[in-house]
Amino acid sequence: MTAPAEILLVAINARYSHASYAARTLQANLGALARQAAILETDLDITPVQLAEQIARHHPRVVSFTVYLWNVRLVEATARILRTVLPQARLIAGGPELTPDYANAALFDTLIIGEGETALRKACETPAPAAHQRTAAPEPLDTLTLPFDAYTDTDLAQRTIYAETSRGCPYPCAYCTSAQTPLRLFPLDTLLPALDRLWQRGIRQLKFLDRSFNAPVAHACAVLDFFLPRVTPDTCLHFEINPDHLHPDILGRIAAFPKGALHLEAGVQTLNPSVAAAIGRNADTAQTLQNIRRLTHDTGAVVHADLIFGLPGEDEASFANGFDTLITAAAPPEVQVNQLKGLPGTRLRRDAPTLGLAFNPEPPYEVLHTDAMDFATLCRIQRFARCWELIRNRNRFPEDVARLHKATAPAYYRAYHALADRIFSGEGKLFAISQPRLARHLADHLDGLGK
Repeated sequence: MTAPAEILLVAINARYSHASYAARTLQANLGALARQAAILETDLDITPVQLAEQIARHHPRVVSFTVYLWNVRLVEATARILRTVLPQARLIAGGPELTPDYANAALFDTLIIGEGETALRKACETPAPAAHQRTAAPEPLDTLTLPFDAYTDTDLAQRTIYAETSRGCPYPCAYCTSAQTPLRLFPLDTLLPALDRLWQRGIRQLKFLDRSFNAPVAHACAVLDFFLPRVTPDTCLHFEINPDHLHPDILGRIAAFPKGALHLEAGVQTLNPSVAAAIGRNADTAQTLQNIRRLTHDTGAVVHADLIFGLPGEDEASFANGFDTLITAAAPPEVQVNQLKGLPGTRLRRDAPTLGLAFNPEPPYEVLHTDAMDFATLCRIQRFARCWELIRNRNRFPEDVARLHKATAPAYYRAYHALADRIFSGEGKLFAISQPRLARHLADHLDGLGK
């Protein structure tokens, strides 16, 4: 029988392998109420009725949901059921999906807009008022309790473990939900001992949530200095970095790590200077490209470079040129091509009509047309992106990919576009295709290039 929990923190992860950092930091900062709280962690394979049943078994006084774009509809459907089967429970929701104009706020008794640790504790300490919103100020990180100790041994052995060394971001990227949040740093005298305890427990793979890990140079250097003497052959540390601004001190430390110990997600987004400037990125795209090249060729880090298509002002020719330039000049081992999303609370979502953008109203809010690309063009590029992911990023066919690149360089965009058309023509889709069938399409395509 499930033990009752006065406060139930519900975490719906994208998949089981992800361990919810949000639920753990909320519980760790409930103060005296933490003893009354429990975490209910699940993934997207659950149905609303199944989730409501699991929640009801706890007989909670408070049910708190952390809401993201991947779980928002599941959370809403579950909340509707709980109103009937658990009418006495107080429903609280927070998370990056929620903004002051969130359309379904009435489903919850309390909506927390912003960072939630202090706001949730205060909400749980007070009697339930009429439905209302709490706009939470950015947390002072020197007062928060880090939740690393809450990860279980099973979590450490089986799941992706998340950590953070900072919050907020100093950059004003128009598509990002963190653009208006001030950068704050966890104090090193608290952070490093907490990381050391995780390390002593055997963790060797960590994924850091910092938006731009390299933004505070001294802080980033201190964290890298902590890990460097501890690296083992199975170490993999994942950081998101902004390659527009790569300080030599950070580059030097990255280069000191052994091959494969660092996985760096580098947000290039666009190599068109005018487009970059319009979305709040550094217009010196030549410097960005040079930094990606340095990370790729002068360090042992695995570099995952991100590009976005569908940005305002960028047509297909400009995107194709940026893609080809990135592959030719830097050749990072992974390039993730993503369709622009109009995330709630971002400048692009707010200014979409004046920018000539239209977004899908349903998550994940993909752009449907721009001032420079119509819907058919965006769908075509999405097929190209899927083909690139299946054939190149997943490294399933290294010899054939090498032949393709040799035969088509430097027109990589056009090459993968043509291959995507071939696969789509033969399969009617670019998902749920077996590896042998993909290999056949690729081989046939290469045979055609040789004629």
